[in-house]
Amino acid sequence: MSKKEAEKEEKGLFSSLWDSLSSLRLTIALLIIVAVASIFGTVIPQNASPEEYLRAYKLSTYRILKILGFLDMYHAGWFVFLLALLSLNLVACSLKRLRITLRFFYPGVRLEEDQWKAMPLNKKFSQKGLPAEGLPQYREALSRLFSKPQVLEEPRAYHLFAEKGKLSRLGIYFIHLSILVILAGALIGSFFGFRGNVNIVEGQAADRVILRSEGQIQPLGFSVKLEKFSVSFYFSGAPKEFKSTLTILEGERQVLTEPIRVNHPLTYKGITFYQSSYGIAGIEKAILAIKDRQSSKEVIVSAQMGSRTEIPGTSSSFLLAEFIPNFQGMGPALQVIFFEPSRPHENFWVFQHHPEIDQKRPGRYQFTIKEFEPRYYSGLQVTKDPGVWVVWVGCFLMMAGFYMAFFMSHGRVWVKLTEKGAGTLVEIAGSSHRDRLGFEKEFEKIEQALKGNSGKARKPTTESGSQE
Repeated sequence: MSKKEAEKEEKGLFSSLWDSLSSLRLTIALLIIVAVASIFGTVIPQNASPEEYLRAYKLSTYRILKILGFLDMYHAGWFVFLLALLSLNLVACSLKRLRITLRFFYPGVRLEEDQWKAMPLNKKFSQKGLPAEGLPQYREALSRLFSKPQVLEEPRAYHLFAEKGKLSRLGIYFIHLSILVILAGALIGSFFGFRGNVNIVEGQAADRVILRSEGQIQPLGFSVKLEKFSVSFYFSGAPKEFKSTLTILEGERQVLTEPIRVNHPLTYKGITFYQSSYGIAGIEKAILAIKDRQSSKEVIVSAQMGSRTEIPGTSSSFLLAEFIPNFQGMGPALQVIFFEPSRPHENFWVFQHHPEIDQKRPGRYQFTIKEFEPRYYSGLQVTKDPGVWVVWVGCFLMMAGFYMAFFMSHGRVWVKLTEKGAGTLVEIAGSSHRDRLGFEKEFEKIEQALKGNSGKARKPTTESGSQE
């Protein structure tokens, strides 16, 4: 094979590869594959624990999903390759048509005869006076009704060209660029960010979170302390609003204190804390009604957890040993250790919503929980996404691209003034790549304005073109 033939074959291979990469069919195929894969990524929980997957799937199914990368799909090599290929395809498609688009940015002020005939809108009529005499009025009319024109002077003729909405030609490129920027932002957030959870008890602090990805530990670089948690309820008992007051600590130094609620997070150093859940970690104190079954006398006693409390007027005492928010589905319960002189201590449970259980227990004293002061923990969702601002830039570019592509149109008007005896032959042509009906109306206004510039029109003649 000769060197010339080898170069030709190499060029043909490159050309074929370029045509394939810049193919619209490839774009559609890649978008469908990415969409289907994203559906799998939505249906199948991502980065859950093996126990959760094994509760939902068989062991063989779990292994297949793990091998295929569907359990952490957005970090899988094949998914990143699809996004990279889609990005290359968008770049290739944009470059392929960019050369054609750039031609519209450098149009000729002067049109040739065949170009005049090819224009979708063209008119001609005669006016009194020489072209040089009416030129200022024609220029002013175009500037007022359309845009400021460029002027080209020739012997016995003048050419005027005006255009507007030229940037609308770039709308599709802004959309392509926005997709690339959004993909880049998503990848940055996926590889350099994290998403985790942490439960903090009132008065305590945490400096690390548990990631959703296989329970790994992620240090925060600072501490977050739960100063106070509060919750309000509807009459039905359902939570109405819960709020956590958080303090950010750098070592021992308090940086800021701010409350967070659902949809009102706190962000510090790019890490955002969302209020996601809450629960009762214990109680500070409980108020109990203690009834002497022999005398039917009842006393109200406030008791601290873990502290021995005496029953007023008696030699007996008790200790609250443990609190369970929901004991076997029966609601809050307190473990009570009862002490009485010369007798072994008793150990029993008292239920807030089922006082009848303690009524059946033998013994001199009956315990009833009136109320307790709970000690809550706050469940926080913690995320870091350094690519979020990149995604926002991409969204802004996409909105700008859609506006340019669908709400703007590139309109162009050519006017030729040719000396014809003692008068002027006026030829007008125009085109618009979008909203042609609106452009036709605009074109008619320009025509009427030009006809009225240099005195009364004479010999209004034929149209040498068609309107679309």
